Amino acid sequence: MNNMNSMEPSVLCQEFARILDATPSVINGVCTATKSRTNIHPVVLGRRAESFMFVPQAFSFEGINGEGRALCLGETVILQDEVNSFISRLREDDIIVTALHNHWLFDEPRLMYIHFESIEKPLDFARKVRDALDVLTTRNIGRSGRARQVTNRRAEEMCEEFSDILGGMSTFEDGVCMVMNSRTNILARILGRRTRSFLALPQMFVFESLSSDGRALCSGETVILQEELNPFISILREHNIIVTAFHNHWLFENPRLMYIHFEKIDRPIEFARDVRDALQVLTTREVRPSKS
Repeated sequence: MNNMNSMEPSVLCQEFARILDATPSVINGVCTATKSRTNIHPVVLGRRAESFMFVPQAFSFEGINGEGRALCLGETVILQDEVNSFISRLREDDIIVTALHNHWLFDEPRLMYIHFESIEKPLDFARKVRDALDVLTTRNIGRSGRARQVTNRRAEEMCEEFSDILGGMSTFEDGVCMVMNSRTNILARILGRRTRSFLALPQMFVFESLSSDGRALCSGETVILQEELNPFISILREHNIIVTAFHNHWLFENPRLMYIHFEKIDRPIEFARDVRDALQVLTTREVRPSKS
């Protein structure tokens, strides 16, 4: 596990996050601003799914050059009827829309996710994205109200074991266990710029909506190389884990980065062990961009 949070956000990072009404942090040395769309209350596989995994908004910048321009990345969960208005706002400001797709199956309401990028001054990017975010509804969507779930000491201990198995930085809050890591052995470039952003190199695993029978909504995602994809899928399916999506998130990246998402109602420790089996097919060697 790399040290994902090793420094305090700079003044520039804090202002970037303030404009976006998000929380600043430094992950892998990269300014990252995150928040959740808490007005969306999804259900996935019949379970409440309100963790950051399902309703994320995340933005980063890195590699500022002498002109003050940086590689800026962003993503948000988005409802189907918001998509084209949001895209239009991004394109009016010359932000590159890089992907639009689902991440999950059996979700209600239908959740879509949009990813976008540019090279520009970080605060300019933040202001443009804030303007685009204004088209998203703030009314409550889905079944609001506190989810019924087990949040006792045993659940917190289970989160620690979940994290130990999968490896990463863990949090346990309001019954949600989240483990985060980054595949920093992948030395990727986007738009010709080196990236260590968590948005580009994520591994994230969550369990939530734990019920009294010890089962929870378990979900995961990882960045993955093209040649790793099918071996990884095969192991997930051997364990009856539902593969929900695999696709790009970015454009003009090197090497080609894919992302895979998966879910299951399961006992969290069993899910963690099964996912660990699949993760073992992923290379730990240093992967560099191919020469053009």
